[in-house]
Amino acid sequence: MKFSRAKIIPLVMKLGDYLKKGFDHYVQMKQADVELDPDLIAAFITIQMESWNPELNGKSVLDPDTKEACARFLGGLAFNLAK
Repeated sequence: MKFSRAKIIPLVMKLGDYLKKGFDHYVQMKQADVELDPDLIAAFITIQMESWNPELNGKSVLDPDTKEACARFLGGLAFNLAK
């Protein structure tokens, strides 16, 4: 089995979209004087990712635990980039 970087590019781009959504959400909430932390941004991203079920080579690559970890990672990134 070979690892193809080309096949994961759409997955990485979609993760970037979710990071942007988390960042934008933080900025909007900050403008409304709502304080967020990385966990709240992660919860927002989790909701956004709910129906996303990417596959590579016909196999699902995000089980619920992995999706949750991914949302937490992106929430932390969005928080750190925005503050």
